[in-house]
Order: sequence, then structure tokens, then C-alpha cells
Amino acid sequence: MKRNSNIIGWITTGFLATLFLVLPADCFAGMAVSPLKQWVEVKPGTEAFFSVTVTNVNRGPETGSCTVYADVVDFTVSPDGQLSFGQEYKHGRSAVPWISLDAGKFVLEPGESKELRGKVSAPASADGDYWAAIMFTLGNPKNQEKGIQVVLRTASGVFVRAARRSYIERTSITDVNVSLPRFAPEEGVPEKSAQHQASQESQAECVLKINAQLKNDGLAATEPNGKAFLYAGNSRRIGYIPLYASRRQILPGHTRWFTGVMAQPLAAGRYSVRVFFDAGSKYGRTRTRNLEFSVSQELAARWAQNFTGDDRQILELNPQKIDLALNPGRFTVTKFLIANTGSGTISVRCRMQNDQVQEGWMKLDCSEFALAPNARRDIACAVRIPADAQPQDYNAAIQIEVERSGLTSQSENNVMLCEIPVHILVSKRIAIASEGG
Repeated sequence: MKRNSNIIGWITTGFLATLFLVLPADCFAGMAVSPLKQWVEVKPGTEAFFSVTVTNVNRGPETGSCTVYADVVDFTVSPDGQLSFGQEYKHGRSAVPWISLDAGKFVLEPGESKELRGKVSAPASADGDYWAAIMFTLGNPKNQEKGIQVVLRTASGVFVRAARRSYIERTSITDVNVSLPRFAPEEGVPEKSAQHQASQESQAECVLKINAQLKNDGLAATEPNGKAFLYAGNSRRIGYIPLYASRRQILPGHTRWFTGVMAQPLAAGRYSVRVFFDAGSKYGRTRTRNLEFSVSQELAARWAQNFTGDDRQILELNPQKIDLALNPGRFTVTKFLIANTGSGTISVRCRMQNDQVQEGWMKLDCSEFALAPNARRDIACAVRIPADAQPQDYNAAIQIEVERSGLTSQSENNVMLCEIPVHILVSKRIAIASEGG
């Protein structure tokens, strides 16, 4: 299952919390579900088992017991990454008929947890990846005042791989388009406040956008990396643009839009863009597609006039340093934030630099991704201290390589390196003596 771990990450930190965080009037409680996403591997014609834990997280004096309903439902993902649930989204690779639960309705007392067990019964004809979701509904949906229906629902995704062989990732680029900057027509000299607002609006549109749609034609989910290179009329490469998607994983038969943004202006002339997608595994092939476009003299002048520069800080890291104090045998998860504060897309690659920490002590849930302008992402770092670890200070670092979109030259690139130091204090395990011991 090594490849699956590459697709979903070592820690599945979120599938979806759906609908409304508003509770029915007769149920003062909250609900936590773990995991929110998991893969189940099963051989065709056999059975496999999984579990999901549901917790009534409220313990206040007004919290009462709540009834939880569990249903297996279909879902689909739109090309722009939006999730939709329900019978109307049934599809040919649905795992709903295969999944049975040991309980469809149960009651949780305040603070109580229940491990719901599920079984996957794969038919002998199964081949590849299938999916469904366990939808948990808290309380009975009721029509409140003014006819508004209020309910709390949370879904846990179950992805099933019925593996017959090693699957070759098959993808195709179905569409590529380029959006050039748009500027409002110049009409006199506006007032200062209006001029400032117009400047902000024009800056938002003063970018080159590349949109590419990728389709998964295979039987297994894929999580590709996308990028685009810009070429001048003489086929000289002049720029690099990472491509991002709101949900990078593409299920079999699905398509996904990827977008790249560059703010730096282009001179007048003819250009071409070459889009690349690599599957992220040794079994996949790189897909490419070219598209030509041109920049007029008028557009080039307006673009250069409205460009405000890109020399500001484009990356925000929080925290700047990670400090942990743990006992031998302890497991914990810490998070750090990476934010793109620039006006173009960036690609990010993270890896652990182990100075004194042994291999396997720390692991990141995601090591490579792209961020849209003004977007951010939390990265989870799991830390597992071996039971035989010696009490002392240990130092490591999370190295972060960022490549931003923009024009390049032979003497310069758009890569910047930074790191988050990690300090771990391993303390002696405190033994509690028993009476008379």
C-alpha cells in the first residue's frame, strides 16, 4: 500500500465537514469524526474491514445525549474541486453497495465516543479504485421557525482499492487556455480615493492566468503536479508558472482544473506556453500541451504601467520555530502554516533535515504542493519518540524550497530556501511508585 500512502499522506487531516454547524433545538451537542478520510485495500471477491470513531465533544452542563444516524452515501467531485453528496450523484465506481455498517443509529452521551465498524465486500469483478462516504447526521432534522431545516452533518470518505496489479496512471490534458490582463478604460483623472480603489481592482486583474484541465482516464486515483513554462517567439524559455488546484487528487473518470498566475508584465510579441503534468509516481507519464498567444503593444504598455512590483515578501511561516518537550514513547502531531502572500502562484517542497533526530521520528503529511496567490496551507508533522530514546536535546529542521512564478533569466531563478528549526527535549520517563513498593 506504499503508493496509497503517497496519495493520501501519512496523516489524513481532513476530508470534509459538511453543511451547517447549527444544532437542532432539542440537541445541545457537537460531533467529531476520525478519520475524515481513509483508504481500504481489498482483494477482488474478498472482504476488508475499517472503522470510524464518532465523539460527542460537548461536556457542558446543558449537554444531553444525542442520536447519531450513519448512512453510506455517494459523492462526486466537480472539475473545480467541489464535493456533492446524495443519491443523485451515484456513479459507475460507487462503493456504496459494497459497504455495510454495524450500526445505523446510536446514542452518544456527553463526552462519549463510539467506534463504528464497517465492512467492504468487493465483488470478484472489482478492479481499481472506488469510493463512498459515511454521512453522520446528528439528531433528527426538523423544520424550525420560518421553515428552515437545521441539521449537523459530517462526512468521512472511504476510498477502496480493489487491486489486481500495479496500475499505470493514465491522464490526458483536455483543455488549456490563457487569460491576459484586463484593464478598465481610462476616463479622465479620478479622485484620490477612487484612484486607490481602481488601482487595487486593476492589480487583481493585472495578471496572466493559465488554466489547464486534466482528466484521469485510468482505474486508480492520481495526484499530479502541474507547471507551465513560457517561451518567447524564438522558442527561448523565459518564465515558470506553478499550477494549483483546490483539490489535487483526481479520481478515476474525473477532471480537474489547475490554474497558474503570473503578475510580471510581458513585452509586446508572440509567446507560447507549454503545460506539464507529472503523475507523481514511477508508473505515470508526463503529459504536455502547447498553446500560443500574443501581447499587443497597447496591452504591454498598460500592463507595465499598472505593475507595482513583486519584490515584497511572498512567504509567511508560522511558527518560526517548533519547540517540543516529550517523553520516550510519546506520539504527537504539531502543525505549521505556509502562506503565499505574493501575487503569483508558488510551488512548495518540504523535507525533514535530521541533524540529531533519527530517521522516522518525524514525518510530514504533505511534502509537495502549489499555492494560489493569498492562499495558505497547514502542514501536519507527526512526531514519534522511540521508547528507548535517550533523554537529551535533539535538533532538526523542516527545509522549505519555494519557487514562485515569474520571468527568469540564465543568471537568476525564482527559488528561495528557508527552514523552520525543530527542537525536541526528550525527558526522562517519570515512574510512579506503588504503595509499599
